[in-house]
Amino acid sequence: MFRVAAVALVLLVSAGVAGAAPQWRHAAPLPAPRSEVAAAVAGGKIYVVGGVTPDGQGSARVDAFAPATDRWQQAPDLPVTAHHPMSAGDRGRLYVMGGYGADGQPMSKAFVLANGRWTSLRAMPEPRAAAGAAFVNHKLYVVGGVVRTGGRRLATAALRYDPATGRWSKVPGPTPREHLGVTALNGHVYAVAGRKAGFDTNLALFEAYRPGARTWRRLAPVPGKRGGTGAAGIGWLIVSAGGEQFSGTIRTVFGYDLRSRRWIRFPDLPTPRHGLGVVATGGRVYVVAGGKQPGLAGVSGANEFLAFR
Repeated sequence: MFRVAAVALVLLVSAGVAGAAPQWRHAAPLPAPRSEVAAAVAGGKIYVVGGVTPDGQGSARVDAFAPATDRWQQAPDLPVTAHHPMSAGDRGRLYVMGGYGADGQPMSKAFVLANGRWTSLRAMPEPRAAAGAAFVNHKLYVVGGVVRTGGRRLATAALRYDPATGRWSKVPGPTPREHLGVTALNGHVYAVAGRKAGFDTNLALFEAYRPGARTWRRLAPVPGKRGGTGAAGIGWLIVSAGGEQFSGTIRTVFGYDLRSRRWIRFPDLPTPRHGLGVVATGGRVYVVAGGKQPGLAGVSGANEFLAFR
């Protein structure tokens, strides 16, 4: 154990994201606790979108957190209720796609929040829920997820949206799975862990995609299977946090160093959760909301972060 910790510290220093092993700190909690949310950074704020409320209902609520002031403000509600949606930010705008609607089915709807107002975008080519989203070079990628619940089908292709033209297209997808972490860093999209169906199908898969490539590249697996998880890119690290399994929610947190191609273990998540939002901004990785117990019970408003500088 000592050797692992020492190696982790050396790698952190060499990665240039911290001079010492980061520790978890607490920020102002989410005013309306919920799970199965989407989260993204837009215009310097962290947005937490939709999700499942304490009474098990889907939500249209959107909250915005300002790290500089440690304060939350309620943003305009989504035009629809959605849990397990996807979101990503670019050029100060917040994009939200899919999720499960009021009828429990994956949606193909997409919206953008700009200047305090939601605008409908062209619908995705196919419905998606429990997927992930990220921007690379101002193009939006929706990765993984569930396409259909009846006769259950997982997505085999990723979707790309070009805000400049308002058009969607299909591009190669990673190994099909849902409840995965998706993020972008250094011109690539990353798909982290996830699962095929129930808790017993959790995966440790870690794959990367360079826009324009024909396939995703498989990287070293996460040191522990996890579904209902999240991921964020910061510096040279892809940080993986959260998840659920039969024995409970997952507290271990890992970071993949793109230069050394090795996983580093960080301090455990103070409030283990799944269905959470994981984002990076201002040299910090924030982990917001989520469920404290496997399934839809025990929603949380916890807002915790690792400071890398």
